[in-house]
Amino acid sequence: MAIVTQTIAQLAPQVLQRLQDPTGIFWLQQYEVNPALAEAINDLMLLLGRPVQYFNQLITLSANTCFQALPPNVLCLTNMHGSNYTLHKTTLHSMDYTMTSWGPDWTADRADIPARWGPIGLTQFFVHPAPNTPIQVLASGVLHPVTSLWPFDPTTQAPFHEELNIALELYATAYCRLKELGMDAQEGNVLRGQYLEIAKRATGIEDRRDDRLFSQHQGVPTTMSLTTLR
Repeated sequence: MAIVTQTIAQLAPQVLQRLQDPTGIFWLQQYEVNPALAEAINDLMLLLGRPVQYFNQLITLSANTCFQALPPNVLCLTNMHGSNYTLHKTTLHSMDYTMTSWGPDWTADRADIPARWGPIGLTQFFVHPAPNTPIQVLASGVLHPVTSLWPFDPTTQAPFHEELNIALELYATAYCRLKELGMDAQEGNVLRGQYLEIAKRATGIEDRRDDRLFSQHQGVPTTMSLTTLR
C-alpha cells in the first residue's frame, strides 16, 4: 500500500481552523502558518528520526582520503554498501580509542576498498581504509525534510506517516499562538505538550521496530560521553 503524505499547503487549513481564523486574516498562511509547519516538520524529524522518505543513491568516495563530504541535502547516513559487501559502521571514538592496534595514524591507511565508515558531525563522514581510487558505494540515509528558504515552499512534503499530521498541526498552532501573549500563549503551551506526547509515543513504537534512528553515533551528541565526563 502506498504511503500517503501531505504538503504544507494541505496541512495549513487545519492549522488555521485550530487558530479559529479559517480565512487567514490574523495569521497569514504564507508568512506565518507555512513557516510554523516547516518548523514542526524539522522538530519532529529530530525527535522521531523516522521519515517515510529516505536517501538511497550511489555516491563516489574520493581517493586517498578517509574524510568524505555528505551528499547535498542529506541530514545523515545510516547504511553503506559496496557491490557485494557491507561497510561496517563505527565511530571516531572507536577508531581513536578502542581500536588501538592500528595506532594513531589510521587516517594514513589505504586499500582498494574500505571496510568501515562512520559519521562526523552533520557535514562529513569517514571511511577506513581510504580507497586507492575513486569508488562508488550505495548509501542510505535521511534527507533534510525542508530545503527551501523562508517563507518556505508550500509544496514541501511532510515526510511522516499521515497519522502524525495531527502532531504537526498541534506544534504549528502552538508556534503561531506565541504571536499573542497571555491566554493564547498559555493555550499554545498546552498544545505543544500534546505534540510532545504524540512524539514520545511514536518514538516508543519506532524504537521497537528497529534501530535506524538518530543517536549520538550519527555524529550528533545527545549527551556528554562517559569519556568526556571522566
